[in-house]
Amino acid sequence: MRQFTVQPRYNQKRIDTFLFEMLPGVNASVIYKAFRKRSIKVNQKRVKESHLLASGDIVEVYIPDEYLKTSPNKAAGKLPSVVYEDDYIIAVSKPQGIPVHRDENQDQIVLDEWVQDYVRKRNEANYEKDFPALCHRIDRNTGGLVLLSKDAKTLDIMQEKFKNHEIAKTYICVVLGTPEKKSGTLEGYLKKDSSKSRVFIYDHPVKNADRIITRYRVKKYLGKFSLLEVELVTGKTHQIRAHLAHIGCPLLGDGKYGKNEVNKALGLKWQALWAVKVGFPFSSPSGHLEYLKNKTIALPEISWEEGIKNLGISDDEHLIQV
Repeated sequence: MRQFTVQPRYNQKRIDTFLFEMLPGVNASVIYKAFRKRSIKVNQKRVKESHLLASGDIVEVYIPDEYLKTSPNKAAGKLPSVVYEDDYIIAVSKPQGIPVHRDENQDQIVLDEWVQDYVRKRNEANYEKDFPALCHRIDRNTGGLVLLSKDAKTLDIMQEKFKNHEIAKTYICVVLGTPEKKSGTLEGYLKKDSSKSRVFIYDHPVKNADRIITRYRVKKYLGKFSLLEVELVTGKTHQIRAHLAHIGCPLLGDGKYGKNEVNKALGLKWQALWAVKVGFPFSSPSGHLEYLKNKTIALPEISWEEGIKNLGISDDEHLIQV
């Protein structure tokens, strides 16, 4: 038996999605079987997979020990890997299910700590405390490229470039449905609701909402699904996930903004979203990072879940022509 106390970030989140994150090494079919056998309790009451949690709830999971012995992060498939490195930055491929920094979940593998340990074990170069440090973040359940800076001066420049939209981030995702146009620029307003741990999208300005811009292009039609290339012009919390859901094309595998009945049917645990390219179209002085101007770093491969692969995606269709 495993017991969890629900943290505020999971308030009003479905319990099946919560358990996917708390038990990353347990197959989705095992978790859903536990629901069918009424082996999941919240505050000592049996619940269904659609139950919405509240902060402070006590969740009890009665699953045989042999299914619970899998080490944390195993569902991610593999460890992070270095895609690019020079004297100032390092780009890492983050598997799905691994957080970029430590939180209350106490994961065995955390990306920034993994990178710091990696560089220190490899050589005796001196690094400042907490370096290499994250230049930006992606969700736990999003896979792909993450940039880290090796020193404080580099981090300052990189963060300024992100702030001024001088770094281009491109993603690949699979959605339910098809956008009306094969390509387009979506504009809207995103408002974050911390109490519900989610964001809401509006077509018109609202109080405390940020203007967002999301570009997309359909790369392949997959029956009732679509493979999209997405570029973040602005970069707000859950922007891609919420913006695409807002136009009726939710990400597959997304338990917060997607269709859980579809995710369940496909056996998906992770949102079908990968950060596949980072470009440096610098338009202002970049100091010692000027050498990066107009360069691109690309993810060499995507580890799609089997439920996604079975839709007809080939191994090379994540590649972006640059």
